[in-house]
Amino acid sequence: MKLQFLFGLAIACVLCRSWAEDITTLDGQKYENVRDISLRPNGLFFVVGTGDFMKGVTVAYTNLLDATREKYHCGSYDMGLAVARQNQPVYLTKNLFFSLDNLEAAKKKAKDEHKLLGFIMTWDNFFVTAQPMDHGSDSGLADFYDVFKDSLVLVFVRHENELGNVPAAVKQGFFGPEEGGFAPNMSVVTADCSEFVCEIPYGGKGSDGLIREQIFRQKIAAIKEFLKTQGSSK
Repeated sequence: MKLQFLFGLAIACVLCRSWAEDITTLDGQKYENVRDISLRPNGLFFVVGTGDFMKGVTVAYTNLLDATREKYHCGSYDMGLAVARQNQPVYLTKNLFFSLDNLEAAKKKAKDEHKLLGFIMTWDNFFVTAQPMDHGSDSGLADFYDVFKDSLVLVFVRHENELGNVPAAVKQGFFGPEEGGFAPNMSVVTADCSEFVCEIPYGGKGSDGLIREQIFRQKIAAIKEFLKTQGSSK
């Protein structure tokens, strides 16, 4: 499914460039004077060399610098938004997320992978098969999952009995002015749960994937700004 999405995106996105530039990968490989850059199912494709020495190269997205992925719109947030737009069914089960019962494992994963934690407020009846672009809270949960599963470490919180058990930083989102009164919604905090980053609401009673994408993009910008600030303060 993901491969089909990326292939379609490679055709649809206006990413191809004819002028030459350089790309350096995470493992230190430097490609000079690359051109004809485009997204492919298995990575960023480009052409190097000339004449008999001309060849196509594909670099896995996981081997690209963050700045490169940002430049060519193949970062995890971009990919997540594009996956959600495909509106393919998501088989929502609780084992797709961490829970409060294994919060320490979620915190360790976030720390090890240098990610933030996203606590998603849910009701048990949201865990069904749903399509992320549709109306309804189950579709909202599918949307949150598709967009953020590769960027954040996700923890689901049962509205029924767990809202009072979340860390204080998470409560700033769940009980703050942007929560919006509808679930699912997500409180984003640092990996150690010590600092609140932002609250991402569901988007209101008539929310669908188009409405949520506008909200998600605003909040993704806020997350990136937070991370940028954190990086500059180290």
